[in-house]
Amino acid sequence: MRPNFFIVGAPKCGTTALSGYLREHPNIFISDVKKPHYFAEDLPKYRHVTNESDYLGMFDGANTTNHRVGEASVFYLYSKVAIENIKRFDPNARIIVMLRNPLDMVYSMHSQLLYTRDETIANFAMAWSLCERRKQGQEIPRCCRDEKLLFYDEIGLLGEQVERLIEVFARDQVKIIFYDDFASNTAAIYRDVIDFLGLPFDERSDFSVVNSNKRHKSSLLAQFTQKTPPVLVRNAMKMKALLGISNWGVLGRLRNINRSIEKRLPLEIDLKTRLVDCFRDDIKKLALLTDRDLSVWLR
Repeated sequence: MRPNFFIVGAPKCGTTALSGYLREHPNIFISDVKKPHYFAEDLPKYRHVTNESDYLGMFDGANTTNHRVGEASVFYLYSKVAIENIKRFDPNARIIVMLRNPLDMVYSMHSQLLYTRDETIANFAMAWSLCERRKQGQEIPRCCRDEKLLFYDEIGLLGEQVERLIEVFARDQVKIIFYDDFASNTAAIYRDVIDFLGLPFDERSDFSVVNSNKRHKSSLLAQFTQKTPPVLVRNAMKMKALLGISNWGVLGRLRNINRSIEKRLPLEIDLKTRLVDCFRDDIKKLALLTDRDLSVWLR
């Protein structure tokens, strides 16, 4: 079975929740591997697999009842090459995009990168101010998987990214969802997506909150669980194979123990003004492309 629909981003816009809901539809199969990023060749350290045979192997569990087979990789939209690669793979693919006010998105993205230990500057204003230096290869955290994820001023250019998408795929192959709509009326958006995929509605009514903002209680333990030394990973895999164990579960338990759910502090007014100035023209572009009034994002 080959994937025929893709949730391509953007990050921190509800993609984890939507893919989780879709996974439970009887006619949908979504790969167990989260965010494979196979088509994002310009983000090599984020690619779970690098050849088509291994990629297609992620969908071996699909069967004839799964009329839609898909995956969700949140950086496809940000990638400069992923969308064109998907087009070559399947010209008839259905594409789902989730968007959010870029101010909220990049602030949330910073929090996520802190959690995964790809970012080490805890103060977002300071991390934002480092964008230009990081584009020059400076101030990159040692454990960061790809410095492009630290370019907050570029990852939030959603208008530019959507423009690139609809230059490649026909508009009727693309479903654009705004996070505010998804959060306020999840059931209606879910049903719209099911219709877009050409599937019967499954009468789903439970839409539990997914992927709340997280932080680590201990940064030292976080460094071990999020960036486990490769030699330990290799030895653990050898021991699992030797003993016939599918999963130790140790890292998962440690991560749960070290996880705390909390709300982020609101952005400071002067920083918010700087972000609006940065994204102003791109927000206007996105408004035109989507025929949506986004003036509230500019206030």
